[in-house]
Formats: sequence, structure tokens, C-alpha cells
Amino acid sequence: MIYTLVPLGNKGEKYAHTRHNAARIVLDLIKDDIEKISGVELFVPDTFMNESGSAVAEYLRYHEGREIIVIYDDKDLAFGTFKISHDRGDGGHNGLKSIIESMGTKEFTRIRIGIAPHDVDGTIVLPPHGEEVQDYVLGSIRDDEEQSLRSIAPDVLGAIKSINEEGYHKAMERYN
Repeated sequence: MIYTLVPLGNKGEKYAHTRHNAARIVLDLIKDDIEKISGVELFVPDTFMNESGSAVAEYLRYHEGREIIVIYDDKDLAFGTFKISHDRGDGGHNGLKSIIESMGTKEFTRIRIGIAPHDVDGTIVLPPHGEEVQDYVLGSIRDDEEQSLRSIAPDVLGAIKSINEEGYHKAMERYN
């Protein structure tokens, strides 16, 4: 089986260092190691987030039989955390919604990269909601947030290896 990693984000330099591109930032940190994993390939859609589904559908049209692992930002998970999931809804994420609609299924694996801020003492996650979501996810990543992404990158790599070698169930047991 071949797994294709699909990090969601917005194209262009304007969005490269925003929270909405957290998945691409993490994958850039581990890209060289990913390229060494047999049975894993990387496909970065050259679209805006909300149009990811058309790019993934086109890719899968020419690469039948691939299992995709969609990696994306999650505003409800704290910075410095990630979760593996499978066969879930879109959770209000428009890029994921686009993929589910284009593929006609939600049965694929996801790695959700947390981008939610903490309160001052770091104990409570304060996910943005309503009108503030767009400004927050399209906002530039601060230095401390980038460090949080750097800190989880090795574990994300481990999770990808685990999914590839043992399947998503075992990876979820180990990393969630």
C-alpha cells in the first residue's frame, strides 16, 4: 500500500507563514525524512485551502489505489499538539470539507495539527470562534507558535511511520 501525505494550506508567499499553513510548515521540517520512508509520498495541492478537494481528486485520478493522509490545522487543538483520526466529519474545516465532497467519502486518515492559543498560564485552550476565526487562522505565526510546531514535528514523523508500518489504529493508540 502507498500512502500519500496531503498537507493542506494556502498557496503563495502571502500565506506561507500563517496558522492555516501549519501542516505545510510541519511537513517542511520533516520533508527529507519523509522522502526516505518506503511506501509514503508527498502531494502538496497547488490550490487555496477551500479548493483542496479538486486537486486531491485530480491526483487520485492518476494515482489509483493510494491511501491519503490529510494533514491540516485544527483551531480546536492547542499549539504543540496533534491528533490522528480516521473517518470523521470536516469539523468546520473548509479544506477538509472540499476533500470529502470531491472524494465522496470521509473514510481516510487525518493528522490534525493544533493551532489554538492558550490562556496566559498555558492551562486552558482558547479556540477562536465566529468572526474571529478567519483573522486568526490567516494570521502570521509568532515565534513561540513556530517553536511549538518544531517541537511536534519529530512526533508527527513518528506517527506517519507508524501509520505506514502498523496502520492508523496502532498509530492512534501510540500518539493520541
